[in-house]
Amino acid sequence: MDQLDRKIIAELQDDGRISVTELAERLPLSLSATSERLKRLIDSGVVTGFHARIDPTLAGRTIEALVDVRLGPGKYSVDPSFDGLGFDAVVDAVHLTGRFDVQLRVMAADVTELDGLLGRLKDDIGAEETNTRLVLRSLEGFPRSLRPA
Repeated sequence: MDQLDRKIIAELQDDGRISVTELAERLPLSLSATSERLKRLIDSGVVTGFHARIDPTLAGRTIEALVDVRLGPGKYSVDPSFDGLGFDAVVDAVHLTGRFDVQLRVMAADVTELDGLLGRLKDDIGAEETNTRLVLRSLEGFPRSLRPA
C-alpha cells in the first residue's frame, strides 16, 4: 500500500458515496488508474464495504452505555451465537483481558431497554457480573476512521 492508496482510503472515509470520477480528480491519477486501484483495495479486503452513519438520537437510541461483562466460571468468551440472541441495542462487542471478559457498546432506546439487556446478559449467557457506565458525550473528533499504517 502506497501513499496513493492511503489517499483513496482517506477520501472514501470522508465521503463513501464519492464517484470514481470525482475521486480521480482529487488524485494525480487517471480515471482508469483510480478505478483499478479502488478495485484492488476492495478485492484484497482492505476496503470491506461502504456504510451509512446513523445519528443514534434521531434513530431513537438515546442512551449510550459501555457494559463490562464477567462471565461465569468455565466461560472464557461469549458464544458465537451471542449475536443471534436479539440484542439489537448492542452495536459493538470486544473480548478483553483483565477482570472482565467482554465489553459491549450499547445504544438503548431508554433505561427500560438497558435494564432488560442487563438482565438477559445474566439469564441468557450466564454473566456473573456486569459494570455499566453511561456515556455522557463523545469527545471532539471521535469516533474517527482508521487510517492505514
